[in-house]
Amino acid sequence: MLNSFNPFELEKLRLNLIEFRKHYSYLHLNLFNYNEYFSTVLQFDDINTAEAFLLEFIDEYKLAVSKFDVYGINPEFTETIIEQLRKINFYKTILEQLSFLESEIIRIETNFIKLTSVINGNKIAEKNYNIYFPLIYKPSNENYYGILESIKVRINKSTDKNHIIIVPSEKEIEDLILTQCSKSWELALRISNKYVKKLYPFHEVIISFSKKIGFYEGNSLGIVLTILFLEQILKFYNPTYTIKIMEQVGFTGGISETGNVLRMGNEIIIQKIRTVFFSELELFVFPKYEETYALKELSNLKEKYPKRNLKLIPVEEINDVLNRRDLVDIKKQNILIRSAKFIEKNWISAAATLILSIIFAYLFIVDWDDNPSIVKADGRLLYINNKNGKTLWTFEAFANRNELSSNFQRQIIKIVDINGDGLNEVISTKQINDLKNIAHNYNIITCYDKNKNIIWTYKFNDIVESERGTLNNEYSFNILDTLTENKIKSLILFSSNITSFSSAIYRLELKTGKRLPGTFWASGHVVDGIIKNIDQVGKKEIIGIGYDNGYEDLVFFVFNFDTLTTVRPTTNEYLIRNYPVCNMKAYIRFQKSDYDKYIGVRTPTFNFGSFYENEGSAKICFASAIGLNQEERAIGYEINSNLKDIDIVIVSTYRVRRDSLVVHGKLKPPLTDTDEYCNILKSQIKYWNGKEFVYRKDLD
Repeated sequence: MLNSFNPFELEKLRLNLIEFRKHYSYLHLNLFNYNEYFSTVLQFDDINTAEAFLLEFIDEYKLAVSKFDVYGINPEFTETIIEQLRKINFYKTILEQLSFLESEIIRIETNFIKLTSVINGNKIAEKNYNIYFPLIYKPSNENYYGILESIKVRINKSTDKNHIIIVPSEKEIEDLILTQCSKSWELALRISNKYVKKLYPFHEVIISFSKKIGFYEGNSLGIVLTILFLEQILKFYNPTYTIKIMEQVGFTGGISETGNVLRMGNEIIIQKIRTVFFSELELFVFPKYEETYALKELSNLKEKYPKRNLKLIPVEEINDVLNRRDLVDIKKQNILIRSAKFIEKNWISAAATLILSIIFAYLFIVDWDDNPSIVKADGRLLYINNKNGKTLWTFEAFANRNELSSNFQRQIIKIVDINGDGLNEVISTKQINDLKNIAHNYNIITCYDKNKNIIWTYKFNDIVESERGTLNNEYSFNILDTLTENKIKSLILFSSNITSFSSAIYRLELKTGKRLPGTFWASGHVVDGIIKNIDQVGKKEIIGIGYDNGYEDLVFFVFNFDTLTTVRPTTNEYLIRNYPVCNMKAYIRFQKSDYDKYIGVRTPTFNFGSFYENEGSAKICFASAIGLNQEERAIGYEINSNLKDIDIVIVSTYRVRRDSLVVHGKLKPPLTDTDEYCNILKSQIKYWNGKEFVYRKDLD
């Protein structure tokens, strides 16, 4: 202990602690300062004086330690906290009030070991079933990001009106989130009409927060409340189907009355990603509006913890959550279990029908629905399921796991009712009935009925030529989408030459598989696209992304589909001959960056799966990849709806790699994540004006 004792110094420390705790309304955020104060005071040799300076804080200190949670906190900072607690625990024999620390240190260290294991890529064996959502601290702290709160809901019948009760019930909570609670409740009731025949007119809804922190505000509980309400409504009414939220899933995002997920803000999602990253969660659902910033922050965090397994799931509406079985399990109840629940709730009326329920249970236990509705993937296998999740078909997709992501599933398989009879057909670029000869049938697309009988097939074998010669007619198939014009339903496809550079976008009649007039030829493979009326005027456009072999650029293009066969402009050497140049709404070339040139790629590499429409901002977004690694994003491009203005987002992995080259003199400045570098990239982008390619400044 320290021999010198200065009561004035202690009083100064005491007043500083009192002043500091005024700045944070969350007691456990003061733990670091409490620890420093306790450690300093306990070093004085006068234990009686030390005790006098500590006892006024001991209850607050005990509460702060008990509320400290390793999740949502910088792990390095947690290590500092644990070390402080160990030092203070040394004095428990002198100051008996500190004896509680021993058990609390064990709790904190145990959870810290779990967290360390998770961020190093391991799975937690013992999982607690809770519904989680991240709460972030305001103001934010460089070490404290937020907490993971869980929520429980209980529903009862009400006689006079709807009652929504929130526990803990504070004025701040009621004012800020009651509106979102009401919207989520009404939305859940509407969805439940699909499963429950008749609802009571009024309900009592009790919402309780497990940690009872007391700083719940905003509308970010919208998604999780809606799903929880729906889950509890089905438990209360005990219909044929049940809904259960899966384990280790976190949610955030407000929701509108119609089920659309609302924007929350970029700074908020960044802090929430940090909170979830340092937790046990494996999946995190958030608004698609914030996808770019969420992915960027996840990439930043994984620079230090590259093995952390956290999957981000952006959603636009509530159905995006309900339709995913890795988030929400919707299934038929075993009739015996359902009967037992009914008896427990209505045991008098149920007693008379119990025997009949058991007899008829096995007559209805099998789900006879054989209508294809859902596509799922697992490794190299594709599953065709009915609407209840029952697997109808299984077949090998002959693709790697990345290619079976949702973005690629839609390119290789389409479930659609081709003739309006209420029964779905399956259109696949993979040959389901002929696995042995699949290598010989890669350029055939097939439409199957629900019994796997072939309705039609189509083989793309067009022959075109360029200055380089006649191109072979071996092409792959990819599904773009369906389109209805003039009462004709068509399937829009794009095919790429297996051994050469040509690609085509064309149409088949959905019902018969017959080729419809009109083909768009490109000198470079098309890799992704959507169909959308981008300016809300006239017909829908084809919006595509791909490569151009002539210019050796990554290209973005928009055109109206018609019955003519046209070509995309390129250099004379690669131009498809004998067809007019398409009058496109937009054609934009993204040239190689200095990093691309340094590593020697022929064209900027497209990051597969990055192409999407941000409905909130009406921008079309995609990203280039780092060299030939198509899984790592390099530069994100966000194209405005005017098809001229483009925002650039630098991904952290790319920034680190390029900046290291700049620092070592292998690439010229500026550094990567700067306005100067982004402006250099923008200045290289070229636009087709109908006659030639020009820069943005020359476009208007």
